[in-house]
Amino acid sequence: MSLLDSRRACAAVPVSDTAEADRLALIDSAGSLTYGELTERLAALTALLPPAHTGRRLVHVPLAPERDLVLAYLAVLAAGHVALVTPPQHRLITTAYPPDVWLRADGTFEPTSPDVGPRHLLHPDLALLLSTSGSTGSPKLVRLSHSNLVSNAKAIAAALSITPDDRAVTSLPLHYCFGLSVLHAQLQAGATTVLWSGSVTEPGFPDELRRQRVTMLAGTPHVVDLLDSLGVLDDLPSLRLLAQAGGALPPDRVRAIAARGRAAGWGLAVMYGQTEATARMAVLPPELAERSPDAVGRPIAGSAFRLDPTGVEQAANSAGSPVGELVFSGPGVMLGYAEHPDDLALGRMHTELRTGDLARIDADGLVRIVGRRSDFVKIVGIRIDLGQVERTLRGHGLQCCVTGTDDQLQVTYRGSGPTPDMIRERAALVSGLGRSVVSVRVVDELPMLPNGKPDRRTCAELHTSETSVESGDTFSAVVAVLAPLVGRGGVDPDRSFVELGGDSFSHVAASVGLTRLLGDLPPDWHHRPVRELLAMAERRPRARRWHPLLQQVETTVLLRGLAVVTICGSHVGLFKLAGGAHILMAVAGFLFAKYVLSSPTTADRVRRTARIAVAVVVPSVTVAAVMLFGFGSAGWSNVAMVHWLVRPLELNIFWFVEALVVIIIGTVAVLAVPRIRAAYAADPWRTAMIALVILLVPRYVVLSLYPGPLRGLPGTVAWLFVAGVAIAVADSRKRRLVTTVVAVVAAVEFFIGEGERNLAIMVGLTVLALVPALPVPRVLVRPLAVLAAASLHIYLVQFQVFEVFSGPIIQFTAAIAIGLVFSAASNYVLRRRVSPVPTVAVTLRRLAARQPLREDMTCVDARS
Repeated sequence: MSLLDSRRACAAVPVSDTAEADRLALIDSAGSLTYGELTERLAALTALLPPAHTGRRLVHVPLAPERDLVLAYLAVLAAGHVALVTPPQHRLITTAYPPDVWLRADGTFEPTSPDVGPRHLLHPDLALLLSTSGSTGSPKLVRLSHSNLVSNAKAIAAALSITPDDRAVTSLPLHYCFGLSVLHAQLQAGATTVLWSGSVTEPGFPDELRRQRVTMLAGTPHVVDLLDSLGVLDDLPSLRLLAQAGGALPPDRVRAIAARGRAAGWGLAVMYGQTEATARMAVLPPELAERSPDAVGRPIAGSAFRLDPTGVEQAANSAGSPVGELVFSGPGVMLGYAEHPDDLALGRMHTELRTGDLARIDADGLVRIVGRRSDFVKIVGIRIDLGQVERTLRGHGLQCCVTGTDDQLQVTYRGSGPTPDMIRERAALVSGLGRSVVSVRVVDELPMLPNGKPDRRTCAELHTSETSVESGDTFSAVVAVLAPLVGRGGVDPDRSFVELGGDSFSHVAASVGLTRLLGDLPPDWHHRPVRELLAMAERRPRARRWHPLLQQVETTVLLRGLAVVTICGSHVGLFKLAGGAHILMAVAGFLFAKYVLSSPTTADRVRRTARIAVAVVVPSVTVAAVMLFGFGSAGWSNVAMVHWLVRPLELNIFWFVEALVVIIIGTVAVLAVPRIRAAYAADPWRTAMIALVILLVPRYVVLSLYPGPLRGLPGTVAWLFVAGVAIAVADSRKRRLVTTVVAVVAAVEFFIGEGERNLAIMVGLTVLALVPALPVPRVLVRPLAVLAAASLHIYLVQFQVFEVFSGPIIQFTAAIAIGLVFSAASNYVLRRRVSPVPTVAVTLRRLAARQPLREDMTCVDARS
């Protein structure tokens, strides 16, 4: 007999034999607990609870994956009381259902009134109260019996072939029915549960999985995506099974994960369930995942499905098998709902569960979910299946949530890959609606419920709460600033500067122009939709946005403008203030992190890196070629941008651009490695700091052996670039201070015996790290912005200009003027002639050509 089979009001937990008692039941940071020790601990805990024969109590259990709380929860069940399981935010629930006993954080019990008996009449079959799926925090609860828990745990253990050798980890909240069922099934099978109290995104999670030799992982689609992005699925040798439920993965994703698992020796089990069915109702075994990736499996042992076609329009379905509402029956069906404390006295009110899902059942018993009754809305008179629209978009790799009203289809999606305009076009295409009634919002992270499902209410509110800003003089002025800097598709207010085609080269003009119009910009302004920036400006008091004489200028803009002036001035002898190029290397790393490394996918990082490389290489090679063929002052190694490689000991006036191109390509290549990519996704700053420490090795070792020109090699200046990256991704003041200290110390004696130069680099790094923006006289802002935007081109032409002209002032002025002209010409050619940003229409035509819509993707009721 196993743990959950005991419902007696006694302290002992029955264990069948000594061998079972020696098996590990729980593992956490404090160590392990065997089933025998578990029984002893439960005996002690149940003795602390009132005897059930004096009246069964309602015990509040704020359940979390911590040993004391898990043991207390099991003790409540073993003692015969009723567990009211809630998330940490429970006031709404515990106010509606006042507990008799409270479970404290240390795992001990505290009666509400020690000398008072039970305040609720509890039905004898009632064992557990959970919030309904998707409504955590609601006073509407699901009433579950002890037989519900035991039967479902047994069925899950059998369906997943769980043995005492299996180890599962708490990768989901235990107050969520899916997460709790993992614990139940493990205990039922005599297997081990690893209690992980943190998030699956924490850096230590993958190591803990490997250390504890976890064999089973459970996750919602969101958690599965997180695990995959962290590289967990590719680097866990002990993994036997990935169990997925809590929402549908796109069929192509199911097939791809299943194939990867088969090749690596583990399986993917797709499951389907609801809290009202205790946990899970159906399981698709791993051997069917690739063959039937759109199915949720067959009913678990002792259960059955049937279809109720009432009210379902069969003519709307393209497949031959009938569609109906899926109805579940079996020992896992709940007793009923509780919406008032008086409902806790009720017995069984349901023998079947109407799931609300529309489904087909194949001849071989496989169930396929095709939608939900509540997912159909009429938008401008057309009947739309919101679920089908969402599944189609997710099938194209988009993490999204689709909602709708009578006059609007709403798509909320995560990421900076596809543009809002592309998503709007795609959603209009698959729904049959016009683009004008499709609203698109992009977010950093999809709003999620505690159970890992999309928070549809919050997503819908995003489409109604934002102020409309498409009209008015401010928007027109913003368009005038951004239009010359971005691709040919125009300025869409639902897209960010990066999505519109902006990059680190157009960053200067955009930053200065938007600050002038809108006031101080947030640090991540370039990733926020234009609409949001305008709304923020409208909400900000006008006094904070305007100053008659001063304007805030981003530090990166200020450093670029000042650095190029100091570089040219120092080279011609107007003054001596060297170190500007090395400050620019750190600024380049800072902007690279903001514009490239913030991309969620390797493909997008490669694309953006290619754009930057082209923008650097084309003008650099042009200048080198002119110097080679026109003046004989450069060599073929400069034209090929390999001087650093073939002649490292010679002076190289192009060292900066050569090193920059090598470093950005190397950075993206390194981050394409799965484990490094996962580490950067989990904690960018920590990863960048590790890279910085590694790159300080050549900075010290190489330069101690070979000073001089080697100070401009990619390997010896890469630390400056990575320091800029670390500064950009530091998410707290403490981390920025740590980065500053490391970078400043590394700059000490970088140039041996040149204290002023080293000091300039140290000051530049400090300002970049600690001062996001500085006030500048308005009369100087525009000249400063022009210099900053043309800093690369001025740097490139200066040396040849110095050869043609004489006199420091003339040389300096000519270098600046010719650099500005060269910058304008170069930008015109790159942005207007070979723009890497295709029009939206071309992109969509190419996408449609590669991924034609199938007949079964249509989302419009044919008879509407």
